[in-house]
Amino acid sequence: MVECNIPIYGLAEQIVLPFVFAKEKLDLLHVPHFNAPLLYPHKFILTVHDLIKHDSKGPETTTRSPMLYALKRLGYLFLTKTIAFRAAAILVPSGFVRDDLVKRLKIPAEKITVTYEATSSSLHEVALPPEQIKNILSQYGLSQPFIVYTGSLYPHKNVDLLIEAVVKHNLRKEVDLQLALICSRSVFWERTHEKIKNRGLEDTVKMLGFLDDTNLSKIYSLALALVHPSKIEGFGLTGLEAMSVGLPVISSNASCLPEVYGQAALFFDPGSVDNLVKSLDALIRDPALREQLAESGYRQVRKYSWKKMAKETILVYSSIKTN
Repeated sequence: MVECNIPIYGLAEQIVLPFVFAKEKLDLLHVPHFNAPLLYPHKFILTVHDLIKHDSKGPETTTRSPMLYALKRLGYLFLTKTIAFRAAAILVPSGFVRDDLVKRLKIPAEKITVTYEATSSSLHEVALPPEQIKNILSQYGLSQPFIVYTGSLYPHKNVDLLIEAVVKHNLRKEVDLQLALICSRSVFWERTHEKIKNRGLEDTVKMLGFLDDTNLSKIYSLALALVHPSKIEGFGLTGLEAMSVGLPVISSNASCLPEVYGQAALFFDPGSVDNLVKSLDALIRDPALREQLAESGYRQVRKYSWKKMAKETILVYSSIKTN
């Protein structure tokens, strides 16, 4: 192993790494992101997880100054297309990303191989005694029923629409629903927290911060569902993780999510608050639907395997080395 402490997405990465790789006399280089060095002259394989930054753009998506953001974005657009054309092969986590590369960057489809990802967390199903349930709910300021969102709060994650749907649902006063947002603190976390505070929604939307898998498992065991409202994804791990412990999933029908979740999620239009409210209502009122989604989720998760992905990746390596 050669350790190379060079910051990603910077000029040093492009200048120094070609020399590091050349010194190692590699048979084949696999760069698991779009940021392979342009000056590397030998064969390499690229993994492209998504083209989200092609769609998710604007001042609200960055913490950089407008000038630096504009330069970085131009660099990203140039680099992704140039590197994708230079790669001997490209691995992607879904058919959606493959089709996106073909459509947007005009990459030949035969150059791209779909290698689906899988879940790898240590989440587990837990059966909590009543007293512990009471303590956990009190600790996080939650009451049942509540739904969960897990992930970052970048604008393309569409969490604002999820918040609006919960607010609109609660206006009916049939069943008060809470939303637990589980994510690490960041600038986007602070922005969302400020919106919630300014609207007086602290009792409705609980920002739990980062939770380790032990505590996340406990929250999942008490939640009504995980909601994945994203406008665009490359794969969709959080939904599969929820399915692995029997938590029903409500998902947007955007990008790769129907492909990855199959029949194991309740889908909604990510541009429609009313459509999501309807899905929330259906899940609250119908225990049989919740049970059906939980069972379908167990089956869906078993379709994905890191071992299978590794074998498919090695086959791509072999095909490049023998050409």
